[in-house]
Amino acid sequence: MKAVWYERTGAAPTVLTVGEMETPVAGPGEVRVRLEASGVNPADVGRRGGSYRGMEFPRVIPNSDGAGIVDQIGDGVTRFAIGDRVWLFNGQRNGRAFGTAAEYITLAEHLVTPLPDDLSFAAGATLGIPGMTAWCCLYGDGPIAAPVRSAITRCSWQNGAARP
Repeated sequence: MKAVWYERTGAAPTVLTVGEMETPVAGPGEVRVRLEASGVNPADVGRRGGSYRGMEFPRVIPNSDGAGIVDQIGDGVTRFAIGDRVWLFNGQRNGRAFGTAAEYITLAEHLVTPLPDDLSFAAGATLGIPGMTAWCCLYGDGPIAAPVRSAITRCSWQNGAARP
């Protein structure tokens, strides 16, 4: 598969490599996703640049979030079938070296979520860490009052977001 990776931290033009790597195979409890979109978060940039954490692995495919189509399922997977549209999060995080800056990724089934047909893959790639962070900021302390909720909905529509 084609992928982007780094083997040392630093400025993107000096450390990123584009090339071929072995295509991963879904293990037990995992799905393999053929990626259509990859999301880049501040933590992804910080990791690659060396300001967030040191190198945790000798080779890292960056980016935590993405969206695509399930093309392989491992033993024990029950929520997905080949051909399902999905979005995913925590690709290159929490003990995993290979993220979404590649053609394929394998992840535990619980890190993958169905993507509605009316949502683009690009939009799906924003639902992981950014979307969950926004949700926690809005609802972490309880329900939002009706006037605030109405203002948020109007702003979302004006900016082209999906309507409720």
